[in-house]
Amino acid sequence: MLPRHAVAFLVGILCTEQCSALEGLWHAVPLLAAASVYCAVRGPRIVALWAGGMLWALARASMLLGQQLAPEFEGNDWLIRGEVISIPAVRGGQARFDFAPESQPGLPRKVQLTWFDTSTPPEAAERWQLRVRLRAPRGFANPGAFDHEGNLYREGIGAIGYVRTSQDNLKLADRSYLHPVLAMRAAVARRISTSLHGRAAAGVVAGLAVGATEGISPAQWRVFAATGTTHLIAISGLHVTMVSACVIVVARGLWRLSRRRRPRTCQADVACVSGAIAAMCYALLAGLSVPTQRTLVMLLIGLGSQWLRRAQPASQVLSAALTGVLLIDPHAALTAGFWLSFLAVAALLAMLSSLTARPHPFREFFTAQSVVSLALLPATLLLFGSVSLIAPLANLAAIPAFTIVLVPLTLLGTVFLGLVPPLAHALFVLAGLCVDLLWPALEWAAGLPAAIVHLARPPLITSILLACGALIALCPLPWRLRLMVWLLVPLLLAGPARLAAGDFTLTVLDVGQGLAVVVQTETHALLFDAGPRFRNGSSAGELVVVPYLYNAGIRGLDLMVISHADMDHAGGAQAVERSVAAREMRRGVGVAISRTPAASCERGEAWVWDQVRFRFLSPGRGEHWSENDGSCVLEVSNSRGRALLTGDIEAPAERHLAGLGLWRAADVIVVPHHGSRSSSSTPLVDEVAARYAIVSAGAHNRWHFPHREVVERWCRAGTQVINTADWGAVTLDFKARTGLEMPRSYRADNRRYWSAHAPLAGYSLCR
Repeated sequence: MLPRHAVAFLVGILCTEQCSALEGLWHAVPLLAAASVYCAVRGPRIVALWAGGMLWALARASMLLGQQLAPEFEGNDWLIRGEVISIPAVRGGQARFDFAPESQPGLPRKVQLTWFDTSTPPEAAERWQLRVRLRAPRGFANPGAFDHEGNLYREGIGAIGYVRTSQDNLKLADRSYLHPVLAMRAAVARRISTSLHGRAAAGVVAGLAVGATEGISPAQWRVFAATGTTHLIAISGLHVTMVSACVIVVARGLWRLSRRRRPRTCQADVACVSGAIAAMCYALLAGLSVPTQRTLVMLLIGLGSQWLRRAQPASQVLSAALTGVLLIDPHAALTAGFWLSFLAVAALLAMLSSLTARPHPFREFFTAQSVVSLALLPATLLLFGSVSLIAPLANLAAIPAFTIVLVPLTLLGTVFLGLVPPLAHALFVLAGLCVDLLWPALEWAAGLPAAIVHLARPPLITSILLACGALIALCPLPWRLRLMVWLLVPLLLAGPARLAAGDFTLTVLDVGQGLAVVVQTETHALLFDAGPRFRNGSSAGELVVVPYLYNAGIRGLDLMVISHADMDHAGGAQAVERSVAAREMRRGVGVAISRTPAASCERGEAWVWDQVRFRFLSPGRGEHWSENDGSCVLEVSNSRGRALLTGDIEAPAERHLAGLGLWRAADVIVVPHHGSRSSSSTPLVDEVAARYAIVSAGAHNRWHFPHREVVERWCRAGTQVINTADWGAVTLDFKARTGLEMPRSYRADNRRYWSAHAPLAGYSLCR
């Protein structure tokens, strides 16, 4: 297949994936089908492949959407039987795994479950009966943060939920005959963990062996990301090609030792077939990730060409691999691994094709590192919003260590596991020792001040310009033209537009059942609360707040306010402090988790940033409140608008502040205590008379926040009530000249067809 044909097929898929809804696209199906057939017969084929890509992505999307949990079944309890179809990620007494239940009306084919506080977590390929509670796939929706909801959709997860405590939870069988490859992968990962006695290196070795990365800790992932060595953990071209090459060498050697001589051509045929079978078996054992699929397709095409005695240009092999991966799963085009994998290979092929002299190994290794880093820069910025400056140097040490020592030891250990278990154990121990020896160097590199640079994710058009610049720099063009690429460098440093003096922006982030609010003025930034900490050890601080700050171009906070000690407000503070320095901190009752010098919030403290006034309304000096009522309350205002951030205060504190005459009319209020019955008392609602009341609550939370009577109380006062569970991150712009503009919903502005629950612009809980 020609490169332009593969690109046309890819573009057609991307056209479908960018749609906010599929209803309108269905009307174009007959036209697309007719265009595809006509152009396939009469030409041009590019149009046929483009239309075919759109139709293929639409068919796949319809299938996945039809397997999602229906809204009427959300929050229901189910008694399900089925198989565990992933290697469970077990951390801190909590297990998360994918489950394939037996068919029931309204039940998806694949669900993702979390089992809290389990002493006997399930293992891969086991058959269980479980009592579960399910809801539709859902994730936080915030600028700069990972799209967990889209990831669940791409993986075919039709519902997420948790296992309820029940006597109905029973293991029915140790191993299901339906998932032999998964059982084998889990057995290898378990044996590696046993050989290494659960050391930190066990997760890395298991990831290299069978792609079981569940044992790699978040701290280890941060080191790999900061040093740009994450690609070494993903089983891709290096692993699969090495296995195939070794099998080909062994097959040729055995053929030569055979007593019965056959034509030399048979030797090449046997080697090709053996290498292809080995590559397919290992790719299955590794879990068939996108990089593995790309390598497998390329290897099969290359070996098939040798078997048929037909040489294929490298560009056509890459194009066929691209098309093959998209035919297997068109949604692979939405993953970071897809783009990084194919762009890296394309850049290397372009470099090799431009070589005219006999290559020098060491020089070409350095050149390849530079070429890949430059080629992946635009994609890395668009996908992750960060660039590892230390990556080229870190890879100079890490790639040889992995390629020459670590990967061969791991693969040999996997091969000998069923043949000579003691030898496999020794090889795994040696591999773990190599990881232990290499790890301090990677940690040191990751800890360097400029190891990784975080930039605001550029708009799509900027990324395209950067990609064109990288292409020009890589092509064998005149040096004057290539030098002009440096004119694009300012695009890397261009952040979001700065606010004018007197303006401020308030963003209530979507952190589930918790609170995190960012206030920005022309030159200052304030964080009010940092979101919850979760039972698996992660927090909204690292998953939501820090990515948002980086994406907004905020490298340091002028002030962090933690309203009180509840973990849904203070749980993410440590993660934020670890990544984004704060000059000062204010804290409410019971907060004692900060490395930053902190003072208590105190009524009357006020300051002005860029003509925007900040003032604490509560608590007052000498007042003794409960933890919730002792929350910090902050007022932010300019010449045309006012916002109130209230933490978790309840009716007693609200009435006290009303008695002091501190409540004044405001445009926006972040509703106290997530809309609980104990808050939003009548004095507060009547005196504030807000235009918008923002509720920061989790979807389908167990406390049923916000309570209907609280919502009705605000609605009767003429206030529009907005819930972050519906809107995602809510952004409000306060202009010094024109006042408050219409609130912006991240879900509505970035709506995709798999997010059917995303609200339309202007949606409110007041009906």
